[in-house]
Amino acid sequence: MPGMATIPATGGGTEDPSAARQLLIFQVAGQFCALRIESVREIVPMAELVRLPGQPSVLEGFLNLHGAPVAVLRLDRLFDLPAAQLSLYTPLIILKGQRNSTALLVDRVDEIASAPAGAFLPAAENSCFNDCSPAQVVLDGRTIHLLSSEHLLLEKERRAVAELQTRAQRYLDELEGRAE
Repeated sequence: MPGMATIPATGGGTEDPSAARQLLIFQVAGQFCALRIESVREIVPMAELVRLPGQPSVLEGFLNLHGAPVAVLRLDRLFDLPAAQLSLYTPLIILKGQRNSTALLVDRVDEIASAPAGAFLPAAENSCFNDCSPAQVVLDGRTIHLLSSEHLLLEKERRAVAELQTRAQRYLDELEGRAE
C-alpha cells in the first residue's frame, strides 16, 4: 500500500501486515520516540557508570549489569537535542539482539502501546541519519518517531564502542578480582 512503512518482522519470520505492533514509547528532550517491544530486553534505573578515557560524547559510560559492561548511549546527544538532567531515576532501556550489550539513556518511559499496522507512515527519504527512524506513528495525537536500534550507530561507531566495551570488561574483571 503506498505511503505505508514496512516494519520488518523480528525473528526472521513473516508477520501479518494487518497485525498491531507493540511499542515501548519514551521521551528524549520532549520528543516522543518508540522501539518495537521485541527489541527491548529490560528497563533499569540509572546507576553509577564506568567512564573510560577517549569515549565519544554520545556514550555516557558503561553500566555494570551482572558483571558485563553495557554501553549506555545518550540519545539527546546522538540527535543533537537539549541535554537531559540525569538523576537516580533516569531510565535506561537495555536492548536485546545487539552484538554488544547496549542501553539507551532516555528522559522518561511513558508506556507500552499497541499501534495498528496502518498507522505507520514512512519517514521522508534522507530525513534521518543512517535510517535510524524508518517511520512515524501518530497515537493519541502524539507524533512518535519509531527508532531502529540496529541503525542508531554507524558500523565504525559500533566497532569503536565494542573496543571500549572490551576495555570496560577488563576494568570490571579487575574490580571483581577476575583478571587473568
